[in-house]
Amino acid sequence: MLVEALHCNVRFVGEAMGALSSGPRTHDQLLELARDDFDLQWDTAAPVRDRTGWLAVTGMVDLFDRQVHLTETGRRVLAAMELGKPDPDETDTVVQFGPTPKAIARLVEQLDQTGLKERADGANLYIPGVAANGGVLDALQVLTEAAIPSISDADFVRSVQSTFPKAQTVATARTAKDTLKALGLIQRTSSESWTATPAALAWVESGEPLDLARIVHASIAFFGEVLGELDQTLRPTTGTITERSSLYLPNRGKPLSRSAVNTRLNLLDACGLVTRLSQTTYRTTALGRAFKESLPGFQPDNSVGYALSDGATENHHRDSPTGINHQTSFLGSHIAAELEDAARDSANPKRLEKAAVVALGYLGMPGQHVGGPGAVDGHVRFGVGTDSRILAIEAKTSATGPVRGQPLFGLSEHRARVGAHVHLLIGPGFERRMLKEADDDPAIAVIDTGLLAEVVRHQEQTPLTLIQLAPLVDPALKAAQRGDALRRYWEAQDMRSRLEYALVDILNAEAQDPLEEGGWLDLTSIRRELRTREYRVDEGTVVEALDFLASSRIGVLQRLEQRYRCTASVHTAGQRIRALGSQWVAATELHRQARSGDEVPVHS
Repeated sequence: MLVEALHCNVRFVGEAMGALSSGPRTHDQLLELARDDFDLQWDTAAPVRDRTGWLAVTGMVDLFDRQVHLTETGRRVLAAMELGKPDPDETDTVVQFGPTPKAIARLVEQLDQTGLKERADGANLYIPGVAANGGVLDALQVLTEAAIPSISDADFVRSVQSTFPKAQTVATARTAKDTLKALGLIQRTSSESWTATPAALAWVESGEPLDLARIVHASIAFFGEVLGELDQTLRPTTGTITERSSLYLPNRGKPLSRSAVNTRLNLLDACGLVTRLSQTTYRTTALGRAFKESLPGFQPDNSVGYALSDGATENHHRDSPTGINHQTSFLGSHIAAELEDAARDSANPKRLEKAAVVALGYLGMPGQHVGGPGAVDGHVRFGVGTDSRILAIEAKTSATGPVRGQPLFGLSEHRARVGAHVHLLIGPGFERRMLKEADDDPAIAVIDTGLLAEVVRHQEQTPLTLIQLAPLVDPALKAAQRGDALRRYWEAQDMRSRLEYALVDILNAEAQDPLEEGGWLDLTSIRRELRTREYRVDEGTVVEALDFLASSRIGVLQRLEQRYRCTASVHTAGQRIRALGSQWVAATELHRQARSGDEVPVHS
């Protein structure tokens, strides 16, 4: 039934009917209920009106006397529904814990600041099975029990494949095994076999989710610490949590992926430590707060990467037409956050116009804000020199969801005034008819602010060239196609980084082998070793990566005809690559000072 489908997929549909079962309410009263009892951060009653409109069309409610009334049909349907409601935010609730098994207590006792800092990053976590309703706990228990008393690598792979229908490849099964190791649940007994750790045995025996949470907190960084990040007055999103993760990973130097953070959140949810409020927001439960206080946690340096003040955006606007100045530390994260906030600020549409220009400028498309009646909201330049082209900007805000009912006529005249042939229609999603009209126009590229913010955030850690960013502004692509095209480039960049790491690691191992003279490997042997590590890469890509690592700017490999050997550790390779970024920042500052007339230091 349609209403049941809506209730299962959209928050505050069946719950609104439940509220009406005790008597009619106004839209404002339903809005207050949605805010107070369901943590829905709605500024107006428009989302409530959308839902009561759906319910009225399906006969569940009747609207009269400025109130919403539940019909008899609605009551019958409501009786068959399972309603959800977040746990109350009981900050004063006293929580008492049972005794912790000795093997697990010892892990927690060893967590001083050095121990916390030495935990694994947990950057590539995968738990097969269903994430919801505690399914992750069941999956971890099944996999841990498979290693009691021990299990071989091959049997573990077969166990995962036979138990979890969506984990059929060998690579996926191995990732699940690596996840159990990272979470502190299994350990090697030989080069080919595994067994459950003493702490994992204690958890399997107790069956207590908090025992598992303690093991995980002792094993990987940014697990229990997530509870503190969520327990803020201004509720963070998963995107914000992902950005903040870098502060808790001193050995990594960059944020976790969104999937790695979501895996942590799913596990915390299954253990009852957080409550999921929406697709991107969670809240720490009373149990979660007490649990966090019972554990030692890593204390991050909040001054790192967050030196920009709340007013940083206005300062950027004064520095240059693109809004980008020489302060680059975590600038992309701030630009992305401003873009997302501005998209919902319907009372101040110019804020989004400026934020869009700043975001595109950060991606290498310099431009300026214009605004005003009969004019484009802004324009940017894509490309350099004679091959460049002007892109006009039309920014649309909406505080309550997709933009709806906004006219698109007159855009061609606006484009002509700035010499543009393409318009970028930017906003927080667009209702179906408006989106179709824009997507069908060969001169309009529709860009969701959520995607644009994602691209800006990625540009800090996985930067794309302007050519690779072309799908973002290509009017030939539908709005729904842009994200997939860009994600393919991000995946390729991530794969290239992993390939470079693997090459240095392979050649390091060869150099340390006492039976190998000089540590040299030819291209065929390198590719054979890559295949054993599940890398299926063509020869040209391997040679390109090797030549990059052997270049004078990196210099961690040596090349002799078609043979290579390593001259530095993996750690040193990472330092060299990071140093290039620092050198570019310093060079940019020198050029900026020279252009502004500041004194530039001269070194003899």
